[in-house]
Parts: sequence; C-alpha cells; structure tokens
Amino acid sequence: MKYLASIVIPTMFSNVDYLRDCLETLKQLKFDKSISNQTAEVLIVCNTSQEKMDEVKINLKSVLNFSLQQIKLDIKWICMGFNTGFVGATNAGIAASQGEYVVFLNDDTQVTPLWLSELVLTQRKTQADMVASKVYLGDHKTLDSQGFGFAWRGKAEALNKDSECSLSNNKDYWLNHQSFLPKTKMNEPFGPDGAAALYTKKLFNEVGLLEKDFFAYLEDVDLALRARQHGMFCAFADKAVIYHYKHATSSKFSSFKSKQDLINWWKIVTRRFDVKVWTKFFSLILVERLRNLSGYIKSK
Repeated sequence: MKYLASIVIPTMFSNVDYLRDCLETLKQLKFDKSISNQTAEVLIVCNTSQEKMDEVKINLKSVLNFSLQQIKLDIKWICMGFNTGFVGATNAGIAASQGEYVVFLNDDTQVTPLWLSELVLTQRKTQADMVASKVYLGDHKTLDSQGFGFAWRGKAEALNKDSECSLSNNKDYWLNHQSFLPKTKMNEPFGPDGAAALYTKKLFNEVGLLEKDFFAYLEDVDLALRARQHGMFCAFADKAVIYHYKHATSSKFSSFKSKQDLINWWKIVTRRFDVKVWTKFFSLILVERLRNLSGYIKSK
C-alpha cells in the first residue's frame, strides 16, 4: 500500500470551524519509531456541490499547508455533488483509499498526536480487524465511548471506563450467547464507535462496504455485527484519544436521528439475525422496536 492509513472524513461543512480544528490537530500527528511507513492520506469527502467545496478549500487555505507536519500527510478532496449521508461519503472514501488501514473520523473531532499511532500499534499487537478509540466529549473530561456493547434485542450502547454498559448483565447480551457467533475472541468492545475507528482492508474485502441504504446512524453497529459474523473481532486502543463535539452537525435534527434509529435497527434485525436469534429473543426484539417507534413519535 502507498500509505499506512487512509483517514476518511465525511462532511457537509455544517460548521467549517470544526473541520478546521480537526485538520489542525491532524497536522500534529506523529508515529512511534517502530512504525516504518509514516505516511497517511486524509480523504475529505464532501456531501455538497463542487462550488461549495471549492469555496471551503479557499476558506481553509491556511490550515491546508501540511509542509511542517511530523509525518507525510496528503490531503485529498472528493466531491459527492449532493448529500449522500455519512454512509455514501464514507463508502466513497473507502473505495478511493490507498492505505493499509481505513480510519473513520468525524469532522467535529480533534485528535491527540499519538492517536493514529496507537490505533496501528494496537492492531498489530492484537491482529484485530476493528480498533476502537477512546472518545471524550468536547469538554475533554467526559468519557463518551470506548467502543460499544451489543444486545440481541437490537440495541448497542457505549462502554464506560470499566468496559461495561447498562446492557452488560442482560440475558440477551452478546457475551452471554457466544454460540450465536463464530468462535473468535469474545472480548469487549463488540465494535468501535464510527466517529473514530480503525479497520483493516481485509475487513472491507470480506465483509463489504457500509450498507448504502442506512444513509446515517447505526452503520457502525451493522458493520461490526457483520464482521463478528465473519469471525473478526475488535480491540480497544486505550491511548488513542480523541475529543468529539458530539452531534455538532446533526444536533438540530433529533427527529431525523430517531427516525433513522427506527428504520436502521429494523434493517439490522431482519438482515443479520437468523432463526435461532429470532426464536430466542422475539419478544425482546419486538419491545425494543416499539421503543424506537415511541422515541420517534415523541421527537416529532
């Protein structure tokens, strides 16, 4: 591969200042000396018109000077022409990537200097096909995610500092039913938060890209479930820290998120769950979908 990693950043330029800050922190990236290929590409995938993308490129001209960074970092732009959602833009980035690893990164995040290095070192140590970052909120204090746990009712939840969540002791929690997945490393997290996650190229070659019709939300859960069903697992990089100004690009669209949760969870349980899962957890799956429906109705 030409690059060690391809960092895919989908954006609608909802707040260019967030993207500016994200790029500023990427300029500070550095690698552990044990990593020989210290190159990366940043693929900014724009869910906008060419005109809007060109306007933003001029606006960000000063921050796009990567001549002084400690690693070789090439920035590239991909114009989608219209809003294809997180999924459409990210899939375009994956398809164009030339890195050994594909790294998802939201445009409203800030990374720490060793973030990418720690993701890579963790992957090489564990041989995991998915690696989760440690995600704090924008206050730099509140832990938001260390990857997520998963329950067969069709629900996922971020893990806390103890690698647990409110689902952990439920009878349908995934670790309590290891026979439902191929024998592999049954470890937490189930999968990484798509706001900042590393994946191997092998994963996409075997599992495929993100599901096109998800558009946005829960695509990372669906991808992790497919990967687990292919015998892959996730590792957690404790020192790969980022700060996420969560939902900065979608905070005004709570009804949209609730609608996507309702639709996309239904797609996951109907497409990914076999007869064994449905038979054992039918009532829990149904109740959880009704909760999704209630959440959507209340958000309108």
